[in-house]
Amino acid sequence: MPPPPPPHPSSSLSQDRIFDHLPPPPSVTPPVRSAPPKEDDPSLLSTLSKQFIQRIKALEHVRELFCANEYPESFTGQEAVTVLRAILGEKIPDEYCITVANALMHCRPSLFQPVHYSQKSLIKGTVYNSPDEVYTFDEDASATDIPVGVFTSLTKCYTYGCVPEEGGCYAPHCPNKPETNVTLMRQTSTRSTTSIEANTSYPHTAWAQRVPRELLESVSKRERDRQEAINEMIYSEEVYRNDLDTLHELIVCPLLESNIIEPRRRKHFVREVFNNYEELREISAALFKDLLELQHRYDQKCVPMIGDILVQHFAYFEKPFTTYSPHVSLAEYIVAVECQANPEFQRFLTETEKHERMRRLAFRHFLLNPVSRMQRYPLLLGAIIKKTDEDHPDYAYLVRCQEMIREVAARADQQAEITKRRLEILKINDSLTCKQGEFHDLQLADPHRKLYHRADLKRRSNGIEVTEKSDIHGFVFDHVLLMTKPRKTSNGEEYRIWKRPIPLQMLFVQGSNDYFGSTSKSQLSSASSSHMMQSMASNVSLTLHHLGQRGGVYNFACSSVEEKQAWIKAIEDAKAALRKRQGENDVFELRTLDDSSFRYVGSTGSANGHGRVNCSVPFVTINNEYKVAIGTDIGVYFKTVGQSNVRRVIACENVKQLAVLEKHHILLVLSEKALRAYPVDALNSPTNTKAPERLAQELAQHVSFFQEGFCNNRDLLVYKKKKNTSSVFTALQPICDLRDPKNHKYLTQRTGFLGQRSSLSWFEKYKEFYVGADASNIHFLKAKLNVVCERGFEIIDPENLSVGRDIPDSEDPQFNFVQRHNEHLKPLAMYRIQDKFLLCYNKFAFYVNNRNGSLVQRGEGRSPLLCEWEGNPDHIVYQHPYVIAVDQQFIEVRHVDTGELVQIIPGENIRLTYYNGGGETPVIHLCMTHSQRSDMQHIFHLSFNPQRVPTSHPRRS
Repeated sequence: MPPPPPPHPSSSLSQDRIFDHLPPPPSVTPPVRSAPPKEDDPSLLSTLSKQFIQRIKALEHVRELFCANEYPESFTGQEAVTVLRAILGEKIPDEYCITVANALMHCRPSLFQPVHYSQKSLIKGTVYNSPDEVYTFDEDASATDIPVGVFTSLTKCYTYGCVPEEGGCYAPHCPNKPETNVTLMRQTSTRSTTSIEANTSYPHTAWAQRVPRELLESVSKRERDRQEAINEMIYSEEVYRNDLDTLHELIVCPLLESNIIEPRRRKHFVREVFNNYEELREISAALFKDLLELQHRYDQKCVPMIGDILVQHFAYFEKPFTTYSPHVSLAEYIVAVECQANPEFQRFLTETEKHERMRRLAFRHFLLNPVSRMQRYPLLLGAIIKKTDEDHPDYAYLVRCQEMIREVAARADQQAEITKRRLEILKINDSLTCKQGEFHDLQLADPHRKLYHRADLKRRSNGIEVTEKSDIHGFVFDHVLLMTKPRKTSNGEEYRIWKRPIPLQMLFVQGSNDYFGSTSKSQLSSASSSHMMQSMASNVSLTLHHLGQRGGVYNFACSSVEEKQAWIKAIEDAKAALRKRQGENDVFELRTLDDSSFRYVGSTGSANGHGRVNCSVPFVTINNEYKVAIGTDIGVYFKTVGQSNVRRVIACENVKQLAVLEKHHILLVLSEKALRAYPVDALNSPTNTKAPERLAQELAQHVSFFQEGFCNNRDLLVYKKKKNTSSVFTALQPICDLRDPKNHKYLTQRTGFLGQRSSLSWFEKYKEFYVGADASNIHFLKAKLNVVCERGFEIIDPENLSVGRDIPDSEDPQFNFVQRHNEHLKPLAMYRIQDKFLLCYNKFAFYVNNRNGSLVQRGEGRSPLLCEWEGNPDHIVYQHPYVIAVDQQFIEVRHVDTGELVQIIPGENIRLTYYNGGGETPVIHLCMTHSQRSDMQHIFHLSFNPQRVPTSHPRRS
């Protein structure tokens, strides 16, 4: 009885083993053999997969691929073929190993897939025996996530006793026959042969498979290769276009239409991540439409030219691609941050990746697809050019296309460097931490932020290097120098802010060009004297000076002179860029009023010194001369602006305040706590023979300070006297213009009873009120008075003294940062800016609403403070759009909207001598020690540069 016919080799394992229990045919005596050793059966898909994974992972110890950091379990197509041949047997041909590899890649779940760099494998869906095509295992797969099934063509022969290398048996598809051609190829389905739709290309098959055999045999191999390259250009463009559609339909639209991202930032997020992808969709759709028309026009023929179409479309590539490509790395960062902060977004991406249209590819593939496509175009063009003769009409077009693409790629790469630097800054920002209780708003998320230098710095203490554990990692940004202590954590590098960030305007490097040129010598000389010898002995010591109340001197050791110069150059470059960004001209310039007349009393060679300058006031004489009155410790002086001579007009001691009532031509002088009024024209007249005391009217004694201004449609003079812990204010109203001849009677003194002299008063009392706290200043509002006192700011209505208002409200918990501040706070000034009040203390400034006094917040997660002063100011004045804090060692200028530090004016013994912010143009006078002559005082006007005023900022109301 003949044996049963063998089943077809494509049947399943169970079918192959149906006849295993039957005894051997009686006519055949099987050879007596010893039982072969038990081996792993490669026909079992799970067994083959495990062996494949084990051997591939062994390669990781002996080589590293270029993409190993991104895909740690990657391998090349060449390595896959080598491993499969080692498993299946050395005699197995490479073509068969590729067939097995394709089966492993396309099974479910797949064992591996191409990385996004391997566009050829992604497009054609096949494994290539090439070192340039890279594949990777699924990193998230568990040990049990391996394919299960049987390769029937790898099973052993079902005929009993048939073993390899014995020539095979009678079975028609015996795997042991040398001529047996086993295959795992799938039969072409009926669907793949259906007609082509209007908007799709031919099935993704080779050009040679679609054209008649006669045509194929009539063209040269070079032309066949050219047609295949053109074919690949067309269908790869279709795949690229479809991927952009998938990105739009499966990812972008659902994000815009759902609540996965918060509504208030949804559109911004999509714009930041996906940028101008819509433009890329449009240009790709237009290109593919023309390529498809070309393909249909030459159906079953040779396509004569493709370059003429490409060159027309490539002309529109530059802007879309150079906009999208450089932004991709930043988009990846934004997505990663969102995934970490928003689990719903992470779930959305995970579920979307399971969609059939995603082709088992990660979301990252679709995000990076335009970048990969731009890298792919030169390769596709190169393949066509390689097979195109130079005299071919298409050749010149193709070469021009290649040049155009390379130009676009080069520009994209240049701009990508900018994005790369911004991404580095964002990652630095993420890794920064503060000491407990501290917060520093470094504004590193600003897209225009720039990093000039970063490196380690070794600390020095009295010339001795400190241990490595105390090394500092420094960053020179375009606005601050940041010193941090680095440490490694499970999440990567962490940088803890060591000392307060140093604004570049407050930073000076010993040995740099601007070290002694624009810095107060008295401040830095004492700080640096102990390190000067060390600096001379060693050229690699780096000393940084931070001006201000929270500043200091920091000493570091550099390993070489070059390293030190790198730090100095980075800081100088950053400072230069900051000046250029803010404007080549400073916000304020120093216009000298006098720098050669006023010496300190008791200074060397100053026998005729004028004493310390305390105050000043400008005025216009009856002859329209511009003059300035200057108050010192020994009297009041008049000086004509632009001339060098000065003249003492009043001899008195300790002049603290001066003011001129312009409409009434009255000079007010506060000296030794006595407030007196003088006719300014009489004092200035060279023909006046009367002593100043005979011209004066004494208004009050024991006066702490006074202010003059305009309130409730009245010119007012308000002075303060201290009574115990309270402040008593008297408001006077001037009633005459002393320059008017009709009022000459007010200047005539009369002798009265007991020989006492008197004259008609130039003022009448308007109001008297008190504040239950010690006041330090008073500001005039439109209809109210603002008293600055130790507990804050008190708004008083002079027409209704029973109604008052304290700002800030001490009972309001949102102002706890003021009430519970660990240092003594001194209120200095309050200015109304549109519908808000800017409250200025000696440590910081912040806004409150005008109507209800509530705190103005500056954004989620941000401090409500507009700024923290770098110095310890004695006075704060305002000239829109800047607020100016006057410290004894420097003047700092900040923007009222952002708090940004825009200018530092260093000096010595700086004090405010006059401020009038009530007119169209505020007037600010200051005085400091002369930078070249330490015995001389420099009086100057802070002149505003109107070119620096941003037109978009609101003006003061």
